[in-house]
Amino acid sequence: MTANPLRVEGLVEGGPLELSPEDLAACAEEHQVADVSQLVASRQGRAVRFRALLDAAPLQEGARWVELESEDGAFVASLPIEEIADDGVVMYAGPEGPLSAKEGGPFRLLIPGYRDACANVKFLGRVAFLDRPGRDNRPSNEVEHAAHHESQDGHDGHACKHDGPIG
Repeated sequence: MTANPLRVEGLVEGGPLELSPEDLAACAEEHQVADVSQLVASRQGRAVRFRALLDAAPLQEGARWVELESEDGAFVASLPIEEIADDGVVMYAGPEGPLSAKEGGPFRLLIPGYRDACANVKFLGRVAFLDRPGRDNRPSNEVEHAAHHESQDGHDGHACKHDGPIG
């Protein structure tokens, strides 16, 4: 079964782009992360640095934000590009092959050390580059944060902490 592609759109040169796990595996060696556990101990698999998306889809002038959306559109985070360009990674493979849904695949965004673990996006399906903040439904306070994790099937155990207003 072929994974749904990762759609990259918005303020990108040449229009929208769809990337497969094979496309990410073919990105330049400098962008490859062969062992994600070296960045996030609880994860295993392969990824590309977020910057690889910027190489694949060069940004138009004015792009300052990125909207990261799950495949089903139920979860969206909006972040300044500069906050994840160097540290973010997009997982595309698990230890045994394609990144499974159980592992948050077919694509999963991880931002090691980021101030809000809820900015990590499982089931990543769309990346949109924008000139202003986009949609963002991450929890904005402790009560919403707790409710978000109660609603998740099998909380993935990330280090939950909330450092004030999100987004």
